[in-house]
Amino acid sequence: MAILELAILYQNNPLFEKQFYSTSNVLDKKIRNSLLQTISGVINEAFGEEIQSFSLGKYTITVLTHPLGDPDNSPSNLDKSHNNSALKPLMMYCIVDQNSDDKIVLKTMKEAMLQFCNRFSVYDISQNKVKKFKKFDKRLDKIFGDLILKSEDRFKSLF
Repeated sequence: MAILELAILYQNNPLFEKQFYSTSNVLDKKIRNSLLQTISGVINEAFGEEIQSFSLGKYTITVLTHPLGDPDNSPSNLDKSHNNSALKPLMMYCIVDQNSDDKIVLKTMKEAMLQFCNRFSVYDISQNKVKKFKKFDKRLDKIFGDLILKSEDRFKSLF
């Protein structure tokens, strides 16, 4: 089990990306980001559910979305009856080995997303200032811990 790459996107723009192992043979980054946004949107519209993961060859892409308020509207002004129409999703994805435990990866992603949203304001996120989010790098390493290591790398780290 290993996380090869992860990213946090807002409106199809990468806010934070981290690559632990090469994933160049999975999909081009721009195509991958657009594909994930499209698949997530279609699943949400058609079935009213969030996509959690799907497989491509020997990789699994695990996806987590989190509604993010519009920075122009305070939460008190949002009309709840519009079914979150004023909310835009923040998306995190991880590309993992196919033999990874999706539940563990998803649980860890939820923790990372929670900490990301607590660390940065809606305004910061909506401005897409990528340099600001680089500070999250060390915290992300702590959150994911040894999930980012392939089994052979875990074994090497013991010696």
